[in-house]
Formats: sequence, C-alpha cells, structure tokens
Amino acid sequence: MEESPRMIYLENISKEYDGVTVLSDINLYIRKKEFVTLLGPSGCGKTTTLRIIGGFEYPSTGRVTFDGKDITSLPPYKRRVNTVFQKYALFPHLNVRDNIAFGLKLKKMPKNEINKRVDKMLDLVNLSGYGKRSVDSLSGGQQQRIAIARALVNEPEVLLLDEPLGALDLKLRKEMQLELKSMQQRLGITFLYVTHDQEEALTMSDNIVVMNAGRILQIGSPKTIYDEPKNAFVANFIGESNIIRGTMVRDELVHFCGVDFPCVDAGFGNDKPVDVVIRPEDIVIVGEDIGQLTGTVKSVLFKGVHYEMMIEAGGFTWKVHSTTMQPAGSRVGISVVPFNIHIMHPMKEDESK
Repeated sequence: MEESPRMIYLENISKEYDGVTVLSDINLYIRKKEFVTLLGPSGCGKTTTLRIIGGFEYPSTGRVTFDGKDITSLPPYKRRVNTVFQKYALFPHLNVRDNIAFGLKLKKMPKNEINKRVDKMLDLVNLSGYGKRSVDSLSGGQQQRIAIARALVNEPEVLLLDEPLGALDLKLRKEMQLELKSMQQRLGITFLYVTHDQEEALTMSDNIVVMNAGRILQIGSPKTIYDEPKNAFVANFIGESNIIRGTMVRDELVHFCGVDFPCVDAGFGNDKPVDVVIRPEDIVIVGEDIGQLTGTVKSVLFKGVHYEMMIEAGGFTWKVHSTTMQPAGSRVGISVVPFNIHIMHPMKEDESK
C-alpha cells in the first residue's frame, strides 16, 4: 500500500516555559489522511506539541511546516486546522444548529450553504433532528459530537483532538473511539489525537507517537509499538510486561534467570547487557519437568477473559496471563518461544523519568 504524502512537519521543535524545558528537539511528520496519536503520561509534552501545531503556542526553537510552507508564526485562524478540546466550550445560549454554524457565520458564508453544511454535519455525527435543541439538554457524548461537528463544518485538512473523550464514562468512551475512527476514515482527513490512555491509542491509531519528559521515545503502528517496544518505558506504558535484566550471549541467544534462551534478535553484540521484555500472555505454563524455568504459583486473580498468575521462577516474579488456572502453591514450568522474547538496549537514566 502506497504511503500518503507528508503534510505536517515539526523540525527540531523545543519549548521552554520560564526556563523549564517542556519539549526537547521534537522531530515529527504527519501524513495526509492519517490518524496519529500522541501518547504519554501527564506532563510529557503531548498537549504542548498539539498546541504548537494548532498555533496556540509558538516554539522556542525549530519550525512547523504545512505542505512545505512555514507556518511557525501563523495565528490559529490562518491555519488549515481545527481543534476539539476536552472541555467542549459549546455556547449555552445557542442551540445545537447555531453552535455548529458559528464559524461559518463569522466567515459570512451564504445562508443556504451554511444550512447545507450543518445538515451534513448533523447527519455525520448521528444527531439529525437535534438541531433546535439546547446544548445543555444533551448528554456528554452528544455534546462531544457537536464539538466535533463544529470543528469539521469548517472543512479543515487536519483535526486536532486534545483528550476529547476524557469526560465520558467508560462504555461511552469505547463507543466513541470506534465512531471517531470510522468518522476519520469516511472523511479522509488527518486526525491528530492526544491521550494518556494506551487502549484508546491502540484502538484508533494508524501510528502512535510515544512521548515522555518532552521527548519522543518511539513512533510506529500500534502493532509495532506493542510487539517491539524500543525501551522499558514504552514496554511498560503500552500494555503489561515482564522486564528482566539479561545478557546477550550472541545473536539469537540471550541469558537471563540463569538460563540461555533462544530468541530472534541480533545486532546487540556478544556478552552485552540488555533488557528482556516478555508479555504476560506470551508465557506458556507447562509441566514442571519440561519448562525452561520451574517455579511456584504465588497468587491467582480471575480477570474475566483470563487468569492472572504471579509465578516465582528463576529468582524473578513473573506475571502470567492464561485461560487455564493453576492454583496458588502449585509447582509449574514456564516456557517462552523465541519470537516472544524481545531484546532492548538498557534504558538510559533520563528516559525512565
């Protein structure tokens, strides 16, 4: 599949507030028609990055280009982007229809064109027939859809979304995740989404940008980020992981917990310290006599679709997810196939903060 052309490029972007660096040398490009998520903990710089793209903040160093044109110092209203914030900022004195039409009226667009566009947006967000209602009479999910419709009615090339589902309950949030992705695919425009929710990022994104402490740690598809995390921070932030210090004996052989394990990674050198990542669902519980490691089940929790067991083996406490339960106190063997052992360079001190 041919990749879409690059649309937005952040080049060597840094940002300081009162001498404190909140973004450090950010380089990132976003393609047309792509759903990109900035993911990371609170304070990692993801919202600042979004606001710089939207024109609500200006970088201390670096530049932002849009289709090759430098827009670093352009104000928000001159950019071909619109933003949806977590607080929807709808106008309570205007009905649903007038909220959506607000930006078009400011542009002095002909009334018949405004009506046509507003009808189209109401249909898109599944709120046809709600036009004359007060926004205060709507649920949180409906208000969120109106905020999106108000942004989309201006036909932006890029929609920026800053944790727009944060105020919704869990069930509605999951429904809206699927709806937003479907909407983006139907419209064929670029979505740049900010969240600290890993499940949200994995569900909706074409590409995920994992950030921490003002830096980008990894960029990739949801599958790549989950299956091949570049360091322990990414591995821990995206899903659950067992992370063990080990030694790369040679290509495709790693030593940890006192045992040599075949793996599929290479290029780390011989007898080099590494971090080993193994997901809980990738550990297989076997008979005590045939496991690569042998240990004792310390605790068992039922999680609905699987059991979560903590197993002490090889001097390490392993988190294991399995549909088959082994009772606490039982002796078991555990095995991992080479493909499910992921090797990483040990994380530097500043990457873990």
